[in-house]
Amino acid sequence: PGYPNIELRKGGKDLAVSLDNLGDYINLVGHWMLVEGVSTQMESLRDGFNSVFPIASLQMFFPDELDQIFCGSEGRGFAPWDFRVLMDSCKPDHGYNFESPAIINLFQILSEYNQEEQRAFLQFVTGCPRLPVGSFKALSPPLTIVKKTFDTPEVAPDDYLPSVMTCANYLKLPDYTSREIMKEKLRLAAAEGQYCFHLS
Repeated sequence: PGYPNIELRKGGKDLAVSLDNLGDYINLVGHWMLVEGVSTQMESLRDGFNSVFPIASLQMFFPDELDQIFCGSEGRGFAPWDFRVLMDSCKPDHGYNFESPAIINLFQILSEYNQEEQRAFLQFVTGCPRLPVGSFKALSPPLTIVKKTFDTPEVAPDDYLPSVMTCANYLKLPDYTSREIMKEKLRLAAAEGQYCFHLS
């Protein structure tokens, strides 16, 4: 895998990679990178986890239950987000409050999202496609929505996408002139801004 002192197989340093053995080489590199090469780190992770929660105790759970415990619920029946829960769990700030039309529009839009739209929004804002166990109330820090400001007064907010600080669950939302424009800009930002820092 680029290290002359690591032999992927016995006598491998004297064996050239060719079309005939390329598949074996790829399998050996994959095994090294995902198993052998990280075994010490994985053992440390296992020991650390075991010191907090005994791994033997996890045997009482089925894999899908563990997934739900650690990653939140998914595929267990779609549940729309409730407007009131959003009001109780999220924090408008820096130019917005709970009476701001932009905040009311945002919560109405979010409460109408289907499961795919929810996942895209969460991935965009938090960096994770699922909420933790406990939903929005369990987000730490809480989802904070602030008014996106611009350097010059001539700027039209409708021309800009929302941006985020995923590590802080922080949404910078322009004060759009209509609910429809906000809905489209959120959709576009979630689609284009996932897995990158262009809109941070």
